[in-house]
Amino acid sequence: MRDTYRSVGAIVGLALGLALMWLLGLGGMVPAAIFGAGGAVIGGMSGERLADRGGRLK
Repeated sequence: MRDTYRSVGAIVGLALGLALMWLLGLGGMVPAAIFGAGGAVIGGMSGERLADRGGRLK
């Protein structure tokens, strides 16, 4: 179950990171890599924490 939360969190974090990049008016491969990777890592960590707290899907 924890892996599912981590995966979903990483995908959501990736999308939010790229959306934030777009909202800031940045473009290109380097900003996309930074914002995408950062968002995926933060999203995955957040997903794990939600799973540890006892998420709603249990």
